[in-house]
Amino acid sequence: MRKLIISAFVGLFFISCGSVKRTMFGTTEKTLIKTVSVEQGCEKENIEIIDSVKGLHGATYSLDVCGDRMVYKEVGSVFMEASVADKKVEELTN
Repeated sequence: MRKLIISAFVGLFFISCGSVKRTMFGTTEKTLIKTVSVEQGCEKENIEIIDSVKGLHGATYSLDVCGDRMVYKEVGSVFMEASVADKKVEELTN
């Protein structure tokens, strides 16, 4: 019984880890670039990740999108432009 509890705890720990969550739910940098390409009408080859801050509950990315700097946030299992994400969070908290 003890081994079962320890195994369950270890499994839960790894699933809750931010990097594992991003991989399991498809919120990878490759998906980010595809999303930005579609939303901004910019070819994937012209999108570059400049910087990223990743945590357990999401990530924030600074991007060069066809020469323009943009910031995208990981919100749950999707990516949103930072200004849109901030508005959504504000709407939900009011």
